[in-house]
Amino acid sequence: MAKVQVSSILRALQILECFMDRETEWTLKELVDHLDLPSTTVFRQVSTLAERQYLVQDPVRKSYRVGPRLMLLASAILGQSDLRRVARPELEHLSDTVHETINLSVLLEHDIFYLDKVETHRSIVCNTQIGGRAPAYATSSGKAMLSCQNEAYIDDYCQWMNRKAYPLTSNTITDSDQLRSQLVQARLNGYAMDDGEIEAGLICVAAPVYDMNRKVVAAVSISGPDYRMREDQEVMIREARQTAHNISRLLGYRL
Repeated sequence: MAKVQVSSILRALQILECFMDRETEWTLKELVDHLDLPSTTVFRQVSTLAERQYLVQDPVRKSYRVGPRLMLLASAILGQSDLRRVARPELEHLSDTVHETINLSVLLEHDIFYLDKVETHRSIVCNTQIGGRAPAYATSSGKAMLSCQNEAYIDDYCQWMNRKAYPLTSNTITDSDQLRSQLVQARLNGYAMDDGEIEAGLICVAAPVYDMNRKVVAAVSISGPDYRMREDQEVMIREARQTAHNISRLLGYRL
């Protein structure tokens, strides 16, 4: 009986994890095809999740999207995040200093997950949102965190990249050898950049955050329009690294 219950939970989690992807709505057929599960199984799971308001169904398109109970749960988890709580004052200080969009991200499988965001009055529209995801290979934060991983981790990531990477803009790097080269530089420099790779006309610089065990746990990034970021590049790099260092020390990191 225990195995049946665990299997049922795993399938429900598989369905919910689909909504963590960049697709925000799924039809029943799309979920069945994507998960390669029996349609009756997916239907039972989705119906239960919808009944509990973890998902809601569009009455016209019949597609499913995230429901209010799941959003409430995510909000509660984010609100209780120690990392977010510790980092927030430093992110706000960085925002006041550079007057650009600030993001705090963590590495989640092949993507980055946006844990927090601070904007200023002159921030341009930056298509990131708390709780959203983006491919790590296309972001400065992703590169900063990947550069701190061991070789086996990077090898696995590059193998996945060779199969799955796709361009978000004309500048997106999808070649794993190019990524490896950038990761070497990021490791040496203590920061990483992306130049219009996730969004055209947007430059981002990021630095890694470490915990008391000297493991990378997050990255702090500054995002702004290319004309401002190029002009103030050295300042942006310095401030991103300093903020990441400050948060690392608050988390117990010591050289």
